[in-house]
Amino acid sequence: MSEGFYDRLKASRAASGSPEGPELEDCVRRTVAALQSSHTDGNKPGMLLGKIQSGKTRAFLGVIAAGFDEGFDVAVVLTKGTKTLAQQTVNRIANEYREFRDAEELAVYDIMTVPNLTAWEIDSHKLIFVAKKESNNMRRLVKLFAETHPRLAGKRVLIVDDEADFASIRFTKKKGSDEIEQGRIADRIDELRRELTNPAVLQVTATPYSLYLQPEEYEATPGQNFTFEPKRPAFTQLVPIHGGYVGGDQYFGEHDESNPEFYLWHPVTDDELTALKKEDRRRVRTDEALTSKRTESLRHALVTFVTAASIRRLQQKQAGIPQRRYSMIVHVETARASHTWQHTVAQEIIAGMSQAATAGDPIFGELVKRSIDDLERSVTAGGYALPDNDSTFALVREAFIKGGVVTERVNSDNDVQALLDENAELRLRTPFNVFIGGQILDRGITVPNLLGFFYGRSPKKMQQDTVLQHARMYGNRPKEDMAVSRFYTTAGNYNALKSVHEFDSALRHAFETGAHDRGVAFVMRDVTNRVIPCAPSKILVSDIVSLRPNGALLPIGFQTKARTDLSKIMAKVDALVPPDAVESKQPVRFKCETAVQILDLLEEAFRFEDGYSFDWEACRAAVEYFSKVASPAEERGECWIVAPKGRTIARRRPGGRYSDAPLSYQERTAFRSLGGGLPILALLGQEGREEDGWRDCPFWWPVLVAPAQAAPSIFASSVRDNGGDDD
Repeated sequence: MSEGFYDRLKASRAASGSPEGPELEDCVRRTVAALQSSHTDGNKPGMLLGKIQSGKTRAFLGVIAAGFDEGFDVAVVLTKGTKTLAQQTVNRIANEYREFRDAEELAVYDIMTVPNLTAWEIDSHKLIFVAKKESNNMRRLVKLFAETHPRLAGKRVLIVDDEADFASIRFTKKKGSDEIEQGRIADRIDELRRELTNPAVLQVTATPYSLYLQPEEYEATPGQNFTFEPKRPAFTQLVPIHGGYVGGDQYFGEHDESNPEFYLWHPVTDDELTALKKEDRRRVRTDEALTSKRTESLRHALVTFVTAASIRRLQQKQAGIPQRRYSMIVHVETARASHTWQHTVAQEIIAGMSQAATAGDPIFGELVKRSIDDLERSVTAGGYALPDNDSTFALVREAFIKGGVVTERVNSDNDVQALLDENAELRLRTPFNVFIGGQILDRGITVPNLLGFFYGRSPKKMQQDTVLQHARMYGNRPKEDMAVSRFYTTAGNYNALKSVHEFDSALRHAFETGAHDRGVAFVMRDVTNRVIPCAPSKILVSDIVSLRPNGALLPIGFQTKARTDLSKIMAKVDALVPPDAVESKQPVRFKCETAVQILDLLEEAFRFEDGYSFDWEACRAAVEYFSKVASPAEERGECWIVAPKGRTIARRRPGGRYSDAPLSYQERTAFRSLGGGLPILALLGQEGREEDGWRDCPFWWPVLVAPAQAAPSIFASSVRDNGGDDD
């Protein structure tokens, strides 16, 4: 008997320089065992939960191979409904399973090109069918099992639903009726499951929130004409994070100036994003491509990208290793007209740089020098050697003069198909590639060697599962590349994405620690009961604030009210703060209700800058939840408070960003030793000096710290305030 599929796949991966690793192998084998266990009840799906661009495809291909070893005969892989992703999946499977195909043990088919299979093919091969989650594909898939080859329906079939939260979950109300109906693609998937004698379903995604919120069972009301198949995962396996992975921790974690990741974010003004969303020659003029304030950040992003790629290529040349080609994404809007305008503006900037370099215009040197100075900070922080300026200037100049900086619009399947390489990834034509597009750049598509991401998608309501999929800058990135990478977006977008990252991290932490077995706390504001714990992540219409153990909620990006009003508010707060908390500078116990009163008062003291806000209601709800619900019975109704005075933190850091760490590392560490399960309200007494950027009046800066022993928790107000009466 030949060696098993999975062992041979592992050997092939190791031979190609990409060994499996014990964590991933354990994940694969656990997943297959769970799919076979009785608790999945044959038709209840399992979940393979990974991070964005973290190796989920590699993991589920391992699961398919190991599943074939354990008695599965057929695998169906459902992909997002684009030709690009379907082709990428077919190519990836064909390449990874080449040895099995050459040995006539396995065959891989796109559902749209399946031949009339013979008995020899059906009985002597393991079969893999890839189908887009699109009507024609799904109809052909159901027909294949139900009509064309019904013998296939009796075999052991594994359905792998990649990006399982996309298209597989959808319900709508019929027009003029309260009757609920399921979306067409979801209907087809359910129909396929019903046709199979012995199916197993594996959901694969990095954004599982809607899936976990599904009911375990659904009883249709009279008149409804669909049968609901289980969607909620019966088990979850985490795809391990490999050592080279770059994700939200790098982009949105807490870093200081000694860490190159501190320099990743470059703020963009809302005004500039507006100028880039639709053509307006009054706002953006061709003859001002290198000087206009309206395109300052995009111009800096483009020049910095070319400079960064030049630095990396010079470093590689000096190290005697092959030089790589690099990419940048501009993802501002979904409309094609916007992409055309952004493409025009980008080309005008590139043409302007070329002309300035050719003519010896000083502005070329000024713009490149600004980018070198920007990049030098992070390269130095990372401990890497920076090429001499003359070499960098020369390479950047050559790139612009010789047309080495190319731009491509990526906004339809046809466009993308022409841009793909043999691995179904975006082809890098030159060392400096700029891709401008919309939704096609969201899920699944791989953009190699990314150094710059200019992001402007800013809907009024950000849905976590959608927004997280925009993070194309995540993935396997060398540390040397990260030292010259940059992320350009507004403060509002950055803070929203940071919240998304914190929520996602809390959810994953819940699975890692077993807290999911108890349920991740979710608290929403309600008319009758402000604090209602429920299942993990109903976030589509809620403002979300997340807290992990010892995590903090605090306002940033604010200015205080004028001195007269502020002093009155602070006098009321002073009357509520226990003297022991001020004099000893050590936490003391006090009532939860008093903490909420203090937060009520402080809410009136702050005014936030554009792009910044703070969910005071969620903060109050968090205090009440930790104090009255999650704490031990003997401690309920209380919390800790500490209120040291005499702080002189500046409103802005030297680099211009707002200060966001009024609580010291030593204080956070001390809080971990408090024990128990009570929240901590730290009031940091700021002098509020004018020379520090404040209004020359002392004030309390509140920081709510979750108990060190608390389960990961997600807090949300019920619905974002739309300006109506307070409920």
